[in-house]
Amino acid sequence: MAQDVFQEARALTQRGLEDYARGRFHEAALVWEKATQLAPGDARTRSLLEFVRKRIKEREAQPVAHAHGATLESPIPGFLASLTAVETDEPTGGKFPEAPPDGEWAQISTRRVPAPEGAEPGKNEPGPADTWKDLPLQVDNLQASARGLLDECRTALRDGRPDRAALAAEMALQLREQAHSPEVDGIVDSRLLLFERAFCACIGDMKSAPIRAIPSDALDAYGFDHRAAFLMSRMDGTMSVGDLLDVAGMARFDALRLMSALRRAQVVDMVPI
Repeated sequence: MAQDVFQEARALTQRGLEDYARGRFHEAALVWEKATQLAPGDARTRSLLEFVRKRIKEREAQPVAHAHGATLESPIPGFLASLTAVETDEPTGGKFPEAPPDGEWAQISTRRVPAPEGAEPGKNEPGPADTWKDLPLQVDNLQASARGLLDECRTALRDGRPDRAALAAEMALQLREQAHSPEVDGIVDSRLLLFERAFCACIGDMKSAPIRAIPSDALDAYGFDHRAAFLMSRMDGTMSVGDLLDVAGMARFDALRLMSALRRAQVVDMVPI
């Protein structure tokens, strides 16, 4: 293939990724179709084209595929703020303990994008009610809350509800990080392997290639930090989840946790490769 043709095909593939991230599925399909004509041997672009065509059919069958606007915040800050107000004599003014110092795990949201209004969630499919609101949180007993979240994670994983399991795991980790309680630390730290399983199940096929489902400039609105932005910048349709974990620049557990959060927030989609 002539170098100029290769460069043009590559540029078209990148343009299609941007179209897809902005929800312009038909435009992405047209661009990727042209790229495959220029480079018929490029398996990456063929995979992207097949994927977006499938997404177009899904969108036509169910018009609202992504409801990126409405999200639900994590209850952990308000929950622990209430606890602090009860247990201390000092006025808190609704404030929450300071975030971990720079260099530790950056706080990420447990935001969940609700399903389209009126949708009927399946038996094992998460729906609008599948949020933190009915997870076990007790203002007067942090240890019971931690154990309840562990049980919820285990049960959801067993029942084939990976999003629910990953959400419970994320909330347990946030509880540990923000409670500053040795007892909670011990309870949560004893189940990190369970949480890793939940994150992997939520992510899905480790050989698939994540691509952005929102524009890069919209990421801040979802509560993610610079590490999420870095990971998403490497999502070009060729790097598998396993490849991204290798270049993430963070511990494998943290990278899995972040990828799981991106999946739950529906800001990335997975392309089979």
